[in-house]
Amino acid sequence: AGLTRPTAVALVAALAVAGLIAVVRRREDWRQPLAAVVIAPLGVAGYLAWVGYRMGDWGGYTKLQEGAWGHTFDWGRHSLDVLTSVPVGHFDYLFAMPMEDTIGVGVVLLVPVLTVLLVRLRPPSVLVVYTVLSYLTVMGTQQYFGNVSRYLLPLFPLFVPLALAMRRLSGPVLAAVLCTAAVASGSYAGYVLFELGVP
Repeated sequence: AGLTRPTAVALVAALAVAGLIAVVRRREDWRQPLAAVVIAPLGVAGYLAWVGYRMGDWGGYTKLQEGAWGHTFDWGRHSLDVLTSVPVGHFDYLFAMPMEDTIGVGVVLLVPVLTVLLVRLRPPSVLVVYTVLSYLTVMGTQQYFGNVSRYLLPLFPLFVPLALAMRRLSGPVLAAVLCTAAVASGSYAGYVLFELGVP
């Protein structure tokens, strides 16, 4: 994952937590968890270095993100602007797309609810750290807000409470729910990619 996006920093942090827990519990020799923590960021660092090398600028990745897609880490200012504008029907912020942003706001507001449900299941702390840091990274970035649902897809631990709830459904109902979700998400993804041309 470190070779795909710098959001893999959340994975590195989660691995550091796992390493710290392993050392504290003394289940393993401390050198193995430490080695994992040292090796983990090499993928992200290597990818950023490669992009910087190819662009002839060590800050190449951030310049590429900002120049090509308008993505910058703004500590959540843009996300806050969207989250306070969309519910009152104002679409005068950067990269405004009313329908897509409304869907994005719905997804963003669903994440804390799913996070609480996940935490109530008492998953390994690694999953919670990864989920929360990934969410904060996405929310801290200025971007096309209509794409936020795509950027939140890697938060797979949030699907655990949904999966546990769906196991109570009968076979036909479960098939209908999954087919409807697949068609809806596929249609929306195709619309965003091919109609809007959003990166």
